[in-house]
Amino acid sequence: MQAKGTLIMAANSLGLPEDIPSRSLLAVKESDLVVFEEDKPARLVLKTAGVHRDYYKYNEQHQEHTLDSVKEVLAKGGTVTYMSDQGCPTLEDPGYNIVRCAQQTGAKVKVIPGPSSITAALSACPFREKTFEFNGFPPREETKRQAYLKKLCGKPKLQILMDTPYRLPHVIGSCAEVFDETAAGFIALDISGPDEEYLLGSFTELKEQVEKIDKKLNFVLIIYPGQTKKAPVNKSNNRHPQNNNNNRRRNRR
Repeated sequence: MQAKGTLIMAANSLGLPEDIPSRSLLAVKESDLVVFEEDKPARLVLKTAGVHRDYYKYNEQHQEHTLDSVKEVLAKGGTVTYMSDQGCPTLEDPGYNIVRCAQQTGAKVKVIPGPSSITAALSACPFREKTFEFNGFPPREETKRQAYLKKLCGKPKLQILMDTPYRLPHVIGSCAEVFDETAAGFIALDISGPDEEYLLGSFTELKEQVEKIDKKLNFVLIIYPGQTKKAPVNKSNNRHPQNNNNNRRRNRR
């Protein structure tokens, strides 16, 4: 009977090579096939591991040839290691398709745990409530993003979002439009990086602070949900009931 292969889902650092788990570095050295998301993080990991080797890429482009190679190696009983650009695999990266390859070929799956931007952000967050929902990336379009955020209002759990660095001002701007002053936000910026910083406040306050940031930094947003802002009262509509009452009085006379 042919031996089953092994898929290793290996954690990466959040930016500092010193934080890459030693087991992940060993897996990168010894595996028959290694898969990364992008070239720059891949080169950093290989340099830290002290090894020069070929690797495959699998990212938003969904390179089908990579999946075919993964299945082939696993079917032959080999070992494949997948590592995302940052943190733990399959959280807002396409690694779930790599895991499916293991399921389809009957391969074993092993996990090398390590840094996670979500738990790291929660570690620095002063909110007492620690039950949370991870919502991933919000919609890119402003109207859809605001509608999405409105659904989070009034929820009893912290709401955690992520997005690409350049969309930080847009996301916080949408939050400022949607949430009232009963809500609060906590932004974890560039965790473990040279520009590591944590911002806390209402979304009006956070919007002002974010507008002053002149760098594109990775971020995690933790929302303490309040209520949605109430729509402004249309005074012209309020006059109609009064006018109707006046008309009734005239009719009675």
